Order: sequence, then C-alpha cells, then structure tokens
Amino acid sequence: MRYSQLPRAVVLILTVFFAVVLIAPLPFAIVMPGSAQNIFDKILTVKNQKFYPATGRLDLMSIRVTNPNTWLIGPQILYSWIKSDEAVYPRSAIYPPGTTAAQEKVKDTVDMSTSQSKAITAALTYLSMHPELEVSTQQLNSQNIAFDVKRTGGPSGGMIFALGVIELLTPTDLLHGRHISGTGTIAADGTVGPIGGINEKILAAHRAGAEIFLAPVGNAREISDVPAGLKIIVVTSLADAVRAIQK
Repeated sequence: MRYSQLPRAVVLILTVFFAVVLIAPLPFAIVMPGSAQNIFDKILTVKNQKFYPATGRLDLMSIRVTNPNTWLIGPQILYSWIKSDEAVYPRSAIYPPGTTAAQEKVKDTVDMSTSQSKAITAALTYLSMHPELEVSTQQLNSQNIAFDVKRTGGPSGGMIFALGVIELLTPTDLLHGRHISGTGTIAADGTVGPIGGINEKILAAHRAGAEIFLAPVGNAREISDVPAGLKIIVVTSLADAVRAIQK
C-alpha cells in the first residue's frame, strides 16, 4: 500500500503548531539545589558576652526556584525533567496566583526575620530548661545574638539557627568537629516544621560534604535517593535535633 504525502498546507500548519507549542510560555516552576552556608562563617554572631566557638560546621540550606514572573517554555521543562537534580512543579504549587517576584522577595525577607526571632526564643528557652548544659541566665540575652543572611530568604532555616545559638552558648562541644546540615521551620516552643525542596537541599548538603542531615518529620515521606555517605536524621523538635548531634 502506498501512502500519499500530506498536503503542503497541512504540513505548514502542523509545523507552526509544534513550533508554537515549543516556545509557548507554560505555568511551571523549576526547583534546583541551592547553596550550603556555614552559619558560623559571619552569619550568626554573639556579642557582649562569653561564647564558645564551634569546632564543626553547621549549614543553612537553600534551594533555587524560578521566580514567579518567569514563564518557562517546553524545552526548558523537558531538560529539567531529564536532569536528576531538578524538579518541575505547577507554578501554582510554589506561588499563590498573582504573586510577583517583588512580592515574593518581601515575603521571604519577612519570613526570614520571623524565623530568626523564633529561633532565638526557642534556643534560649531550651537552654533555660536544661541547666545541665551549664549556661548561666546572664547568657540568655536575645539582644546579644544577631544573624546576617544575605543570600537566603524564607522560614526554613529556623531549626539550624536555633542549633547554632545553642552550640555557641554551650560550654560542651556539640558538633565535635563534624559537618552537619539541615532544614526545618522552628516555632517558639521548639517544634520543627516541614519545608519545601527537601530532596534538593539534601543533594546540596551532600555536594557540600555534610556527614549528617537533619530533616523535619513532616518531610520524611518525601525523602528519596539519599546520597551515599550522608546520614539522614528525622526530627520533630529542637530537643530532638540537639540529641541527634550529641550522639
């Protein structure tokens, strides 16, 4: 049986259709591994009182996400689907409808500031409830603790901020020279909450050389493909996280 060629007009229409499909903007967002910043490297400081410098490294994790003003095209989405270290989500799953890049930046800044305040409260509350850690009440002064984070926004660094405060104010060496990363929101009572981009943060931690990664229990079911050599410890609270790094 012989097949006749499609009319040129049909071929032209199909060519234009597929070309438009390839370059048409699509409402998706791409999530990628970000950076690992050691919070003891000029991010967290304690002033006007005695503190105990950390012997190890404690990483604040981030992810990279296409901003809400960006409309992706087909080839970009296909490329990200193929890459094992990137994830594609409907944009509505990342950003509320109508969100602009400027609005998201403001929100991230506010969330970061709130997270730091809650982290200080949670850390000082924990220390006041654990006299065996030998931290005097004079050292529990929130005005002496400051954070300076320039490249990261959002609330997901709360647990790590709180752990950093405890490490610097505690005479006992909690890190023992180890490289630990982690993520999770923090409430003033020490509860650790889930975050977005858990697998991308785990990959970034592995690339940075972390030995241990502390993850919120709320993200436990999402964790997949743990890199060799990186131990994942799931925590529900700041107390859990402290116990995990004391082992």
